Amino acid sequence: MRAIIDSAVKFLCTKTLGFDVVSAKSLGSGFYGSSIPLYANGVEYHFYLFFKHDTLKNFAVALMGVDELMDADLDDLSREIANQIIGKAKILLSETEGGEYALGTPEFLGEVKNFSVKLDEKLLYKMKNRTFQIGYKKA
Repeated sequence: MRAIIDSAVKFLCTKTLGFDVVSAKSLGSGFYGSSIPLYANGVEYHFYLFFKHDTLKNFAVALMGVDELMDADLDDLSREIANQIIGKAKILLSETEGGEYALGTPEFLGEVKNFSVKLDEKLLYKMKNRTFQIGYKKA
């Protein structure tokens, strides 16, 4: 799953938006979250994505051409990024592993100070010197 998620992140960030993306060591605190379920061959995975405010601004400039974000923008943008990345992962899984995959509806988690869900795996990225994290938990 790790390689699939990494490929999906790089597809959106590098190939689609033109950002260089590298691995990061820590997310820090004070971030915005979104979640989205992926159903893979009868198994449910809950993906959690966390973005620093400035990371969301970088996505907003690239996707919408705006650099001022209102609260409603944070909601929509966090859910759209989750949909884009995990949606691409769904396609990659289907192409490489076959089987049945379905994507659920993304949910905005709001501003998150501490995240209490123990993730099975997580990946941290840095884009334009701003961090974001994607992790999942098998249900």
